[in-house]
Amino acid sequence: MLNLMRADFYRLRHSRGLLIWEIILLGYTVFTTIYWGRSRNVTGWLGLLRINNTPDLFLWLLPLMMMIVGHDFSQGLLKDTLTIGVSRRRYFLSKMVTAVIVVTLQLFALQLAAFLTGVGMGGLGPVQWGSWLAQLLVYIVLVTTEITLITMILYWSGSTTAAIIVGFIAILVIAMFHMQFVDLEIFNYIDWMMSISRLSTVHLNTLGDVAKPVISAAILIIGGGLVNDWRFEKMSL
Repeated sequence: MLNLMRADFYRLRHSRGLLIWEIILLGYTVFTTIYWGRSRNVTGWLGLLRINNTPDLFLWLLPLMMMIVGHDFSQGLLKDTLTIGVSRRRYFLSKMVTAVIVVTLQLFALQLAAFLTGVGMGGLGPVQWGSWLAQLLVYIVLVTTEITLITMILYWSGSTTAAIIVGFIAILVIAMFHMQFVDLEIFNYIDWMMSISRLSTVHLNTLGDVAKPVISAAILIIGGGLVNDWRFEKMSL
């Protein structure tokens, strides 16, 4: 399992596609922080809060996730990888752990870019490191639902394109329906994308307004993870 993870990290470090994606994503973060700061007194802390409360970022992370969980599918390497003595369960777990680690590093990089840009424009600001850590951990939990969902679509469809498109549409449709039917309680649990905009209510001692999405996220991660593991074990190569 560790060898598979090392191989993924090595591949990502030398991926030109990932490099281009990082330049675009980090550049966009810096640009929007500067643009946002033109109309208000932005600080490092406010810049960090802004990127933390951006629902669109939920969708921007989809291609990065697919670079990890879908690479062997798109390149036709899955069968070769599994014939060298690697069990399917270890392969599945290595992909999930790698995806969570990489997405966590990506979130940290984006927050750091926004924070440093804000510091350069208006100073540090009243930083609350405890709240930042709590919000980052909750963000990781919510994003892990996205990893679970696109992995599920990938394993049932066998197509990285389908996983990206269906995952993107599903997340967007749920958010749109939530805005149309705000009184339906179920959307308070399953609209993980829009719950990102309420992360500022999360602190070390409370989940604030995202308690319901976090509960459903935990259920999906565990239940969906078991389903994905079972499906991958039974999937024909």
